[in-house]
Amino acid sequence: MNTMADGRTVAGPVPGESLVARDPCVLCGESAATVLSLRDRDGAPLRTVACSGCGLVRTDPMPDAAQIDEFYSKRYRLDYKQAYAPSRRHLLRAGRVALDRLSRLPVLAPGARRALDVGAGGGEFAYLLGRSTGLAVKGIEPNRGYAEHAQRELGLDLQICSFAEAQPGEAVFDLVTMFHVLEHLRDPAAALGRVREWLAPGGLAVIEVPNVEATCQAPGHLYHFAHLYNFNPATLERIGERAGLQPVACWVSPDGGNVCVTFRRPQADCPSPPPPGHLPSSAQRVLAVRRAHTSLAHYASGQPLARAVRRLGSRLGESSASRRLPAAPRALLDALLAAGGSRGT
Repeated sequence: MNTMADGRTVAGPVPGESLVARDPCVLCGESAATVLSLRDRDGAPLRTVACSGCGLVRTDPMPDAAQIDEFYSKRYRLDYKQAYAPSRRHLLRAGRVALDRLSRLPVLAPGARRALDVGAGGGEFAYLLGRSTGLAVKGIEPNRGYAEHAQRELGLDLQICSFAEAQPGEAVFDLVTMFHVLEHLRDPAAALGRVREWLAPGGLAVIEVPNVEATCQAPGHLYHFAHLYNFNPATLERIGERAGLQPVACWVSPDGGNVCVTFRRPQADCPSPPPPGHLPSSAQRVLAVRRAHTSLAHYASGQPLARAVRRLGSRLGESSASRRLPAAPRALLDALLAAGGSRGT
């Protein structure tokens, strides 16, 4: 018997064995799956399975909507950052991450005017996006502490609500960004369908998620209650296609930890049915990667040492920069932008 994250006890196979999942896959409809893990990265019970039809990795059974909303509105930022509002260190780190994301943004169509950042957090990316491009940027963030910080300190137009409750207004957007949001949503296909509706014809959506094929982290640190789904490039592209979006570019981070796909809303919505969700080669690849990435292989690879060195260098750089940069959040981000250069549409 296995105890799940919500306290339920269910019978189920051990990692590596097959089962019939309680809920069918949202991408391909397949119920057959392989168990990858029975624990989250903190050691709490959490069953994670890989779909046999497409390789989409998900929590099984899926928490209900009320549990998810409670977690994100009250616990998520505290669990991840140990704070209800951004610290100065977080602001500096998030600002640097935002600049990297800005450097990878696709070139927008001439005349682009509006952007929406879903899961805006403390508002660093949304603020820098507006400052560097001149776009009118709105945001959506469910955590009240982070959202109120973004409104108060950065002057952002930000709606405090869950994704399901979001009503970003009647205006359509030329750009919608979702960095590390899609994996948290109970129905990612329906979520990308909403994103398509928010986009102007020809508008772009930039969707970044953790890469389930990554080997830069220890195998026991991969899964978390907050991550209901785990994608690879193939499943991320296909779920966007199922929502009526066209993949135009795919990027994987140098360490393999993240995957980002840029989608376009077609000028005219295609009347033909979306492509089939089955991706047998993706399913085989995910299982092969996850089976090969054992704890022994990971710690023998040298990656943990290299990761620790990078983190130490990053923290030393943050400490040095923190002493030089302004204290006020807006002034700090402006200084980072000035040092890193601006970007036009």
